[in-house]
Amino acid sequence: MQEHKVTVVIPVYNVEKYLNRCLKSIVSQTYKNLEILLVDDESPDRCPEMCENWAKSDERIRVIHKKNAGLGMARNTGIENATGNFICFVDSDDYIELDTIEKAYRRAIECRADVVYYGYNIVSAEGIVTKTYKPEIDKLVYVGEEVAEEILPELISPDYSQEKKANMMLSACTALFSMDLINKIHWRFVSEREIISEDVYSLMNLFGHVACVGVLPEAMYYYCQNGTSLTRAYRKDRYQGIKVFYDKIMILCENHRYPEMIKTRFASAYFAFVIATLKLIALSEGKTLDKLSNIRAIEKDSHLKKVLSEIDLKIESKSRKFVRLILLKENTLLCYLVLLLKYKHN
Repeated sequence: MQEHKVTVVIPVYNVEKYLNRCLKSIVSQTYKNLEILLVDDESPDRCPEMCENWAKSDERIRVIHKKNAGLGMARNTGIENATGNFICFVDSDDYIELDTIEKAYRRAIECRADVVYYGYNIVSAEGIVTKTYKPEIDKLVYVGEEVAEEILPELISPDYSQEKKANMMLSACTALFSMDLINKIHWRFVSEREIISEDVYSLMNLFGHVACVGVLPEAMYYYCQNGTSLTRAYRKDRYQGIKVFYDKIMILCENHRYPEMIKTRFASAYFAFVIATLKLIALSEGKTLDKLSNIRAIEKDSHLKKVLSEIDLKIESKSRKFVRLILLKENTLLCYLVLLLKYKHN
C-alpha cells in the first residue's frame, strides 16, 4: 500500500531541449503518490511555459517561479514547499528509471532509512549510456557508527587501489531522503556560487545526523553530458574554489567530529578535483605556453603540497601516485604530457 507521498524537486533553468525527457521519466514512475515541484529559476527560454503546460496535464505537478539564484537555492525552494514524507532531487537535463522511486521508497521503509542511495549511468551527448555504476558493497544497510565509518568514506572517494569499486558518490541526485530528518534539523543546501560541489558540502552537514543508510544496488539515475565540452575555457578561479571547498569541509568535519578516515578520503577527493582541473587546462583551447604556466602555478601552490602530503597512499592507484609525484616534483612539462596522453584517448 502506497501510504507515503514522495516529493520530487526539479530545478529548471535553460533546459528547453531536455525538460520533456526528464518529466516523462517522472510522471511515468511506477510509484504514483508523488508531488512534483518544478522550480523555475527564472529560466530565459521556453521552460516557464513548458512547466505550466505540464502542470495542466498532471495534477501532481506544481510550478514555482522564482528569481534566479542558482541550483542550490532552487533545491531549497523545493524543500521549503515540499509536503511529502520523502524527497528526491532530479536535475532537469537528466532522467531516471521508471521504477526508481518505488524501489528506493521500498528500501527506505524496509530498513527505516534516513537516506537511500542508488547507482547511476553516464549518458553521452548522443544519448548513449557510456558507463554504468552499480553499487558493489558488502552490505545494503548501514546503521549508527557504520554510516560514518563504512559507507560515507565510499561515497566521498573510492579506494583507487582496489579493482572492485563501490561505484557510489555523494550526490543529491542519486538518493531518496527522509523529510522527517530534513525538517528536524532544518537542513538546506548552500549555494554553488559560494562553494563548489555545494551538494557534497551540504550533504556532509546532513550526514552528521543520519542514523541509517540504505543502498539500492542498481543504476537508476542517468547523468546526461548533453554536449558539454572539455575544451571549454579554463577559469583560474576554479582552483581557488577547490581550495576553499576543501578548507571549509575540514572545518565541517571537525564540527561534526567525523573520524579521521573521512578527512583522508577528502584529501583523495581534493586530488581528484585537482586532476580534473589540470585535465581541463591541458585540453582547453589556447597556447601551450599559457597552459604550462597555469599548471605550474598550481604545482607551486603550498596548499596543494600540504594536502598531497596528507593523502593515504594505500588507497591510491599507481597512476594517481605517479601524477602526485609529478606534481610534488613540479615537473610541469611531464604533467602536461601525461594528461594529454591519458585523457585524449579516454
